[in-house]
Parts: sequence; C-alpha cells; structure tokens
Amino acid sequence: MQDIENKTADFIKQHNLPSAKGNVLLAVSGGADSVALLYILYKLCPKDLRIAHINHQLRSSESLKDEEYVKSLADKFNLPITIESVDVKAYAKENRLSIETAARKLRLDALCRIADKYKCRYIATAHHKNDNAETVIHRILRGTGFKGLAGIRPMTIINGKTFIRPLLCLSRRQIEEYLKSQNISWQTDHTNIDCRFTRNRIRHRLLPLLQSQSRDDLTELLFALSQKCLAFSEKIERQAKKALPNCTINQSKHSVSMNTEKFNDYPSLLKVEIIQSALQQCGIGLQKITTEHYNKTIKFLAQSQTGKILQLPNNTVIKKEQKSFSLGRPQICTKNAEPVELKMPGSVCFGDWVIETQTLPADDLNIKNLKKNKNNFIEWFDSNQVKRPLVARCRQKGDRFRPFGLGASKKIGKFITSAKTGPDQRKTAFLICDSEKVLWLVPIRRSSEAVITHKSKELLQIKTSKNRPEDI
Repeated sequence: MQDIENKTADFIKQHNLPSAKGNVLLAVSGGADSVALLYILYKLCPKDLRIAHINHQLRSSESLKDEEYVKSLADKFNLPITIESVDVKAYAKENRLSIETAARKLRLDALCRIADKYKCRYIATAHHKNDNAETVIHRILRGTGFKGLAGIRPMTIINGKTFIRPLLCLSRRQIEEYLKSQNISWQTDHTNIDCRFTRNRIRHRLLPLLQSQSRDDLTELLFALSQKCLAFSEKIERQAKKALPNCTINQSKHSVSMNTEKFNDYPSLLKVEIIQSALQQCGIGLQKITTEHYNKTIKFLAQSQTGKILQLPNNTVIKKEQKSFSLGRPQICTKNAEPVELKMPGSVCFGDWVIETQTLPADDLNIKNLKKNKNNFIEWFDSNQVKRPLVARCRQKGDRFRPFGLGASKKIGKFITSAKTGPDQRKTAFLICDSEKVLWLVPIRRSSEAVITHKSKELLQIKTSKNRPEDI
C-alpha cells in the first residue's frame, strides 16, 4: 500500500504541512488511525519524532492495555514517548461538561504541555476524512456558516501550538486496509460505538442513513465540500486581516475598540470574519458562538442606540458607543486587573460595571434636586477640581482617601471594615481616581475631594451600573 504513503506525502506538500521538517509530537492513542499515522510518518520523516499517549482513564483495564500497546510501538521504532493520565470523569463533573468535551479539553492541554516541555514545534493528530464528515454534519446541526463547512483544517493553531493532520486525505476504510496489508495490529476502543455520545450517533446512525439516500460516497462529497469552503474561508480571512486594522481604533489584551462606520461599510461575510478575528485577539474562543450570534451582532451594530450592550457567549460583551463600539471580555475586578481610563464624556466597562461620565453646566441645574435624587451609584464632582485623566481601578494595599463627612484621611481597608459593609460590597468595591487622589470608593462612599459648592461652574457626573447587557 505504498500509494497510501505517497498520497499522504502529496497531501503534506499540497497544504504545506511542516511534518517533514521534523520535531513533531505524534498523538498516538493505539487505535487504527493513530497507529497508521505513526507508521506513515516514520517512513516519510523518521527523525525527530516523539510519541505522546494520553490515558483518559475511562475504560479501566482496557485503557492500561492501550497504554502498554503504545509503549511497545515506541520500543519498536526506538522513539521517545511521554504518557500522561487525566481524570476525565472528575474534570467533567467538576466543570459541568460532557465527557466528550472534558476529554478533548484535557487531551489538548496535555499535548500542549508535552510539546512545550520537549520543544516540539508541531503536534500531529490522526484525523481523517470520516472525522471530517462527522465534524461537518455536527456543525450543520449546531448551526454553522461557510467557515464551519470547511471542516477539520489540515493545520490550525490551538493554545499557541501548531496542530497538523496529515491523514485528512484518507478515509477510515483506506487506513484500516493499509494496516491490514502490512499485518499491523491496533487497539479497539469500544466506547466509539456508544451512541450516548453525539459524535457516535452521527457516525453510526445519521451518516449511514444519509449514505443510504445517496449513490455517491457521502464522505468524499463532504470532503470535497469542505475543501471548497476552506479555500473560500482562507480568501475571506486574508481580506479580514487587512480590514481589521482599518476598523480598529485601539486594543488591549482584553478588548478591541472599532470604528462603527468603517465596520458597517464591509459586506456581512467580511463583518463576521472581522468579529471572529477580534474575538481571537481578545483570547475568546469561538466554539459557542453560532451564526445566529453573528447575525444579531451585525444587526445590533447597525441599528442599536449609543450605550446599548449586547452579551455573547463566553462572557463576551459588545458595547455600542457614539461612533465606535468595543468588543471583548470584561475584566474581573481583582488585584491584578489593569486600570481602565474613563472616557470624558463617554462610557467604559470595568469588570461587572459600566461607568458613564458626563459634564453638566452648574448654572442650568438645581443642585438640591440632584442631591435629593442621589443613590449609591451616581456622584457629582466639581469638574474644575478634578485632575484628568480619571481611572477606575481595584483597591490596593495601603490605599487611602478622605471619606466624605469625616474629612481626615483614612486607610480604605480600615474604612470598609468600620463602615460595616456587606461581603458583596467588599468584594465588588473599586476606586475612581484622578491623577492625584481617590474621588470615590464605589459604591460605598465618595471622598471629600472636588466637592460641589455655590462657586462650581461645571459638574462632572459619574454614573456606575452593574453590567446588564441584552442577552441573545
């Protein structure tokens, strides 16, 4: 079956996969697919290969047999091997995940750790055409666009590591025929026929049913479709790579701010890709974000009023501003959270909060009425006594301020204790400061700084509210 090896070599060359350059970590479970991956890649590039085996501990003695079998393969090829055991059931229960999702997460994390430890540049997995067909069907059922129809990509970046799939050009039948022709044995995982798992239901029930309605090989048809969608996706991605900097006003580790008018000038397909690229820049995964979410996001950015907020999965928030919008994941208010500069005027997100500022002429306002309608989440300051820029930040050890009504400077930690605030307030309290001093311990007490008097000509209104975005 030398043609299988040649076909794989051609696929590697066609998609510019770097497996032939060596320093590859092979994910070998002991099943037919990963065993074939080992044999084929060893013939194509025998140097600088390392085997990784992840024991999921789901099948007790059978899992141990798989582990021993992979060890014997490493001995046969004289290749280094690293074995890690992960407790999938415990992780799934603790994090309220399905066994499938938990196993994938732990497996990927373990492979990335091993690759880091041994300085492997690439991680090779044994995905093939049938896996690709199942993935495409699964995505259709979840609701996908053309990008999801691209299926399993020959090369992707996951957790900062480059994953390659050299066997995507082969079907499961071809792989098993190759192994049989070489008298190579493999391990069988009986959980692969358990139809409680979504992928197995697709593999053993849905795909055979669909195949029975088609004269052509459905796996090949879906592979051809995914290849066309992949080429189209890559073209859109190249265009979005140029469009994103054109839209971007500024960005940080956690969020991206974009010009709304420039964004809305692009066609819908490109808008989706721009949003996806921005989410990835913020370290936000795309798995839970569907076509419906992208469509509602595009509509929201075209029609919503300034100040409106939209919630996406993965704690992702999109905030509409006057001529721009921000997209990202709000930072949790912790000791390590980065300060956020307030917009003057405007609004920003800080942890669970939205902070809005506005300047108001004192002559046109009834100060007594303002104070009468006051609550813990809004304050007014003499704008001329505030030293810009203003920032929102979390409390730090040693912070002091002059609480309103007391006058004397006091450590904020001691003030919170003496004020007998509840545990929720203590956890969520943060500071709004100008360049010289603390103005407000939100939402507990303002300071004695920049107090409004009859001489004040302009007021600075700062309004805080818990982030309650529109849910989709």
